[in-house]
Amino acid sequence: MKELTKNEIEKLVFTYAGQENLTFPGEFDHRLDVISSKILYSLLREVQPHTCLEFGTSLGGSALVTPKALDRNDKPYKYIGFEMLDDLRRETIRNLLHWANGKLPDKLDYEIYADITKNRDKIPQELDFAFLDPDWDKDGIPEGQIGIAQWMFENIIPGVKTGGLVAIHDWSVTKDLVYEGGGYPGIFYFIDLFKQNKMPLKKIFSDWDWEEYKKLNIALSFWEKI
Repeated sequence: MKELTKNEIEKLVFTYAGQENLTFPGEFDHRLDVISSKILYSLLREVQPHTCLEFGTSLGGSALVTPKALDRNDKPYKYIGFEMLDDLRRETIRNLLHWANGKLPDKLDYEIYADITKNRDKIPQELDFAFLDPDWDKDGIPEGQIGIAQWMFENIIPGVKTGGLVAIHDWSVTKDLVYEGGGYPGIFYFIDLFKQNKMPLKKIFSDWDWEEYKKLNIALSFWEKI
């Protein structure tokens, strides 16, 4: 997929999230703003992945939107989520069930696990889509070992198939790879990989590239595995 302009992404959002009346839960802070949620939903409807992984479900915002999009696609799919904090993992499951009125979509094959580093066998050998939103500030997993960003680079991104979709949350980084929105060590690590041409990702769309979206403190980006 080529890199999309703001107009092109908005047309995609109108086609899917708009025409399909995508709604959002308001009962909890789901950590993924409405615009980013609509873009995520619409790209998943367009690309139609069937094996999907999310690392860092938090309270379940993207974990709500992703299965909703996958269920609208006319194909079977597998969704695997990981949240290292037990309380947030429980909230993900609770909110997912609540939003679905206690009944998840019939086609949904899903699991939510805790520590991804201890459940590597649960990660499919090939992924069509990976959503990366870990604790970017975490220095090691566990203490004294490699950082979470390096772990993802070595263990998740290689498993995404060529042409697969990758979403990176908290990517408040300019087109020139200047980090504007924080100081997470993991984001700096990813920036260095891009600068060294070691990151096998090609940009599709980044909220942070557009001033109108930046004003809303949005930082979600989408990439194609190359």
